[in-house]
Amino acid sequence: MKKDTKIVHVNTWEEFKKLAKTVQPTFIAYTVQKAPLSRPPLGLRLVFSSEERQYVFLDFANGSALRRTKLPVHCDDSGNAWFKEEELRDFIQRELGRNDISIVSFEVLGY
Repeated sequence: MKKDTKIVHVNTWEEFKKLAKTVQPTFIAYTVQKAPLSRPPLGLRLVFSSEERQYVFLDFANGSALRRTKLPVHCDDSGNAWFKEEELRDFIQRELGRNDISIVSFEVLGY
């Protein structure tokens, strides 16, 4: 990536999906984050990049699913919330129509 890479915050899943289909990234990275204003307090950040831009999409829990992507949110009896990585991977691959795209955690990348 170039030194002056721009970050583009994408507001809708449809727009993020359209950009991903156009750019054809080899991978999409994600991170799970705490979102204290969401119920349950769970957020998801998806990122991919091109030569000149980094595209970022945020989604937050709203009950039993993420608000924008509708991915299921799972909770235990203590109120800890999570989503399943395989459900995220399957969702992205299905939505983009690509089985060759890798879905990697930012934690794996050292962030």
